[in-house]
Amino acid sequence: MKNIHHAYGENRVIRGVSAEITSGEFVCLLGPSGCGKTTLLRLAAGLEPLLSGRIEIGGAIAADSEAGIFVPPEARGAGLMFQDYALFPHLTIFENIIFGIPDPAPDRIRAVREAMGDMGIAALADAYPHMLSGGQQQRAALLRAMAPRPKVLLLDEPFSGLDVSMRAQVREETLSLLKKTEVAALMVTHDPQEAMFMSDRILVMNRGRIEQVGSPREVYQFPATEYIARFLGQTNILPGIVLDSGYDEIMTSIGPVPCLSMRGLEFGTDAFISIRPESFTLEPDGPFQAEVREIRYGGHYAILEVEISGEIGKGQKLRIHSHSNWRISIGERIRFRVIPDFVTVIEDAAPNGD
Repeated sequence: MKNIHHAYGENRVIRGVSAEITSGEFVCLLGPSGCGKTTLLRLAAGLEPLLSGRIEIGGAIAADSEAGIFVPPEARGAGLMFQDYALFPHLTIFENIIFGIPDPAPDRIRAVREAMGDMGIAALADAYPHMLSGGQQQRAALLRAMAPRPKVLLLDEPFSGLDVSMRAQVREETLSLLKKTEVAALMVTHDPQEAMFMSDRILVMNRGRIEQVGSPREVYQFPATEYIARFLGQTNILPGIVLDSGYDEIMTSIGPVPCLSMRGLEFGTDAFISIRPESFTLEPDGPFQAEVREIRYGGHYAILEVEISGEIGKGQKLRIHSHSNWRISIGERIRFRVIPDFVTVIEDAAPNGD
């Protein structure tokens, strides 16, 4: 996708997006509702005419606004899996899956039946969609999208209708199938956890633009902006000043904090930093002192809402993680230090109280 722009009337929903996905790569378009990610997917699939830009699939032009080229969806070599699965109610599961294969040869039929076995729905070949659970329908819809052997697979929130335990299982099965086929895959999701679990790379979208591209670790550990830092998980945003770059520290409102990514800023530069809650470690002789105001449990960790009680930064509120089996009470005074692993300078931010 090259320099894609799109609008509905005066409402500009895609603003200069460019992206590339390679064979065998799983990429997630991550962003909140209304950011343009589903529109981008529909443009790639050919479900909407491209207003401006260029789309290529497998080296062939699928749409080019300047050249006036528009290849219809069925001729693009793209498989599309809808959020609601869109299985044909009057066809059996097997008939649904082979629907997009023109004149299916015996080897293709054999491959489909093997894939159904791998996905655990071989026994449901003669059943109808209404007879299947949500997870079984999801598997059938995925195999239908894959059966024509597309060059790229486009998935629109494919797991949103499943419960938590089923979602985890079907994600694993989907990834396993896709890695076997080496197909390029682009999935739309608003769930950061899902994107980080599934993808090789994440494209973080906001207001029609891609704000950051990177591996799940890169976008979580080194978010470029406050929006990305907050969208991908809990964080603490603090204002500060870059100290001598040789020390990799930021002087913040609570004191000097070690920082893993300085983004090339020079000594004396004003900056904001994002500190993930897991960057704090409780230590009896830690340099920071705070009082615990709230405790929330997250399973293998506890989220502590604390308020700095030391002379520097007094009153500053932070969210920090601790082991869930540590006995900590509301009102207790704790000491901690900051480890730099999930501390990074971000490009734009406004200080806040949490």
